[in-house]
Amino acid sequence: MPRQPRKSAFGAFKPSGDDPPAQELISAPQLTPTEEQVQAATVLKTWEEMAQGAYPPNTVRAWRADWKAFTQFCFTSGESPLPAAPYTVRTHVQHCMNEAKKPAGIRRYLATISRAHRAAELLSPCASEPVRLALKELSRTRAARQRQARPLCWAEIKQFLETAGKGIRADRERALLCVAYDTMARRSELVSLDVEDLTLSPIGAGTALIRRSKTDQAGEGARAYLSKETVRHLLRWLQAGNITEGAVFRRLVGRERVGPRLHADMADIFKRVGRWIKLPPEEVAEISGHSIRVGGYSGSLGVEHRSGVGYASWPMEINAHADEIRRECSGNSGRNGSGGQ
Repeated sequence: MPRQPRKSAFGAFKPSGDDPPAQELISAPQLTPTEEQVQAATVLKTWEEMAQGAYPPNTVRAWRADWKAFTQFCFTSGESPLPAAPYTVRTHVQHCMNEAKKPAGIRRYLATISRAHRAAELLSPCASEPVRLALKELSRTRAARQRQARPLCWAEIKQFLETAGKGIRADRERALLCVAYDTMARRSELVSLDVEDLTLSPIGAGTALIRRSKTDQAGEGARAYLSKETVRHLLRWLQAGNITEGAVFRRLVGRERVGPRLHADMADIFKRVGRWIKLPPEEVAEISGHSIRVGGYSGSLGVEHRSGVGYASWPMEINAHADEIRRECSGNSGRNGSGGQ
């Protein structure tokens, strides 16, 4: 099968199209790109061709969305996005502040703008004094901690395991929750798991191979421990879904039919779990696809959920030492090899 061409990271080039390479970089009053814009667009296109496969798809997708927002702003403002003047970027930051954009989102815009300029072999306007002052203003006027996901801790997961009833959907959710808690895997890592990555014993524990993670772009992989209870729920789900190879976690079509690989949007599933165990609506709204990771780390550190706790600063790598710690913590919290009492 021929390799499918990837979309442009910065959304400005269509290799199979007829538009000039710099056509999307012009500002509103312009009829044609300037010589500087054509040169920058040409260099950027060359960089993108060389960078094919070098960055994760989610990173490229984020760049594309951010760059589209910036170029649209420049078009309506009559400014050039590439090369962009420092005051253009400063005005963009102020525009985002007026639109009540989150500080983290604004900083991501700036990172994308800087990436595009470096790729085009241009000086980044984001390092200029006007932009630095705009960021200081952002920090002073919009100082706020990032909202943390509401954790799902083991006691709450266990409540769901014990009350979810029968059925293939309940089997999948039980297996998914247990694997997520044991491995501390990210959403993308969970949905990427294949049957071939699992080593399961019908009478004991097992392991899951995390082939590639956000912190392991080289793809060296790491094995994560799976408790006896997790293996039991996994085997039940795989048998119920008649899954012998390929994706472990799959979509359900209707009530019984097992479909293709589950997408990375774990938040909806975790929110359903929250509603099932009757969490208050305001807490369900705070659940995200990171909730089990947050709950797992807070549980292993003996920390109760508090709004604003800096979970993001905790180490996130999955390694053998962390697996051993989680095994001990799970045993101390009533989650032992026999699946708890």
